[in-house]
Amino acid sequence: MDSPQNISMEEAFALAEAEAKLSAALLESKERFSKATMPDRLNEDWRFGRPHVYARELAARITAAGQPRQAAPLEQDDDLRQTEMLMPTIGSDALLALHLEHFGTGEAHYIEENTTTPLHVSYTAATALTPSTFIMVAPGIRAEVEITYTCADSSCIFATCNIQVAEGAELRVRVHAEGHGTDARCMLITNIQNMGGKVAHLTSYKSLRWAREETVAETYTPDSETRLFSANHLIGEAVLDQHTKQIHHSGGATSDLLYKNVLADNATATFAGNIYVAPGAHHTDAYQSNRNLMLSEDATVNSLPGLEILADKVRCSHGSASGPMDEEQLFYLLSRGIPHYEAHQLIASGFLDEAIEKFNN
Repeated sequence: MDSPQNISMEEAFALAEAEAKLSAALLESKERFSKATMPDRLNEDWRFGRPHVYARELAARITAAGQPRQAAPLEQDDDLRQTEMLMPTIGSDALLALHLEHFGTGEAHYIEENTTTPLHVSYTAATALTPSTFIMVAPGIRAEVEITYTCADSSCIFATCNIQVAEGAELRVRVHAEGHGTDARCMLITNIQNMGGKVAHLTSYKSLRWAREETVAETYTPDSETRLFSANHLIGEAVLDQHTKQIHHSGGATSDLLYKNVLADNATATFAGNIYVAPGAHHTDAYQSNRNLMLSEDATVNSLPGLEILADKVRCSHGSASGPMDEEQLFYLLSRGIPHYEAHQLIASGFLDEAIEKFNN
């Protein structure tokens, strides 16, 4: 970094202004956390999320586990701690404040060279784990990252992920959370800041009793492109609670979301998404779609897509569709000798493939 005597007066003023904005933002975050209360039934962002059960139990498990006994590689990094402090949530400020109390476990990667193979980040919880992941991609760099969360029975992971993509960079992030046993739980809070690159982000959840996802994707410059995908097959008593925000701070950018779920048995899926186009963010393209295939009459779907547009000359749309399996598809497979269970699995897999293939392409 240039020393003060080596920068111009304009650069010095810009640096001082940036520091003042950071200080103000951190102060605002501290006030936000001090006023935050644990999610309850009056919290609109937890409307179908049973916060009196899942939010409070998550907080209790994290608190009971205490601080990590092993070395915490990020604990002394104040810059990364501040980055997490500035993260937006979707109704979970009190939980993020709890996460910050346990800050330290996790990984930070600043990617300055093209990657030929995916960068792997993996976390495994035996009881409770609160990892933080930071992915920063330099201008013009192409990279791929795979993040895996694994929960043992009756364990939980409460994770945050900050992604920053510079101008001209391309990043693909695949996130997979999986549980073992009957009561594994996972909550992921993700903030994507796109400064003029291309980002593709895919989440999948498997064999978890409960999972909550809060993903906020922000675009700051024209020609930014952010694509969000999710593909999940929910069985048993599984509960998946997904909340997203596509925020367009400036015009000329694109965002696209496709979240798909297959539900069997007594599974429950909730999706609440919002596209926000800021004043003056003209010529924005933003799309959002949530589709659900219901294999059981006992499965439950809550789908709440939304738009908030404060600019002109935009192309924005949202949609939701939920329904049972196509009987003609099922009959076609059965008539060719495919067993009933395998036919169901083939149709379910084909339904989810759309999101996975779009992510891969």
